[in-house]
Amino acid sequence: MIEVLISSEQIKERVKQMGKEITEYYKDKTDTIHAVCVLKGSIHFFSDLVQNIDLNVEYSFIQVASYSGVSSTGRIRVKSWIDEPIENKYVIVVEDILDTGLTLSYILDYLRRYRPADLKVVTLLKKLGRNSQVTPDFVGFEIEDKFVIGYGLDYNEKYRNLPYVGWVKGNG
Repeated sequence: MIEVLISSEQIKERVKQMGKEITEYYKDKTDTIHAVCVLKGSIHFFSDLVQNIDLNVEYSFIQVASYSGVSSTGRIRVKSWIDEPIENKYVIVVEDILDTGLTLSYILDYLRRYRPADLKVVTLLKKLGRNSQVTPDFVGFEIEDKFVIGYGLDYNEKYRNLPYVGWVKGNG
């Protein structure tokens, strides 16, 4: 049985606030930011977020994988990478969930090679009680250390299309 952790309405309201926070942060620095969506899990969050940012937003997409089932494999596989130049651009990396930060740390190290003017991390969810290798700049919700699904997050490619974030009761 799936239990709702964060409702669709809560997500919608918080994403709208995050869009305002990001707009406020960048408005005196630039009129254009470059948003990098970490696929597949961030797709819904990314799509909703960029619509709430009151700046010009360029898009890039990257796809990496480090999970199999409910646990991280510790190995990062890059499936696709950005295809737009980001040198001297204001870049935000949009992630669905921050757990260990291993994958995100890899992504950030790689993006820094392209010398962006600014590189920030936006995450919908940050797990509490985890020592992440990355400190996010914008956080939607802090959650307990549970395996969550929905709103882009999956379990073996299932449940991504749920309009809320939930967890499977009995699975922590």
